[in-house]
Amino acid sequence: MAIKGMGIDIVEISRLARVLSRYGDKFIGRIYTPAEAAACDRLSEARSAVYYAGRWAAKEAFYKALPAGVQHLSSWQDVQILSDGMGRSSVCVCTGRLREALAGIGVGSVHLSITHERTHCVAVVVLE
Repeated sequence: MAIKGMGIDIVEISRLARVLSRYGDKFIGRIYTPAEAAACDRLSEARSAVYYAGRWAAKEAFYKALPAGVQHLSSWQDVQILSDGMGRSSVCVCTGRLREALAGIGVGSVHLSITHERTHCVAVVVLE
């Protein structure tokens, strides 16, 4: 298969922690799916900012990877970023309209890598 799109994003963890502190559940409910929020609830408060920052970066990277004609079909909760039991994260497209649009442009796989350092999270998404 050929690469159909690639996106990258970086997030400053402390900046997202300030947003979480200021807006809390209102922000979380707007950006993250219930499954993403539930997964984060199992983490310590210090790790939750890293978790949310990584998912924010992944959602942004996914959006940037989309061709311009498909971007309007994607909103924050149309994609879900969850980790398997071994810490590897993946993108799940949650809406049929976005899944159909991706299939229509020949996207069969979405690859994701999230990493973090002390102050920042970075995510890369490749549409194949």
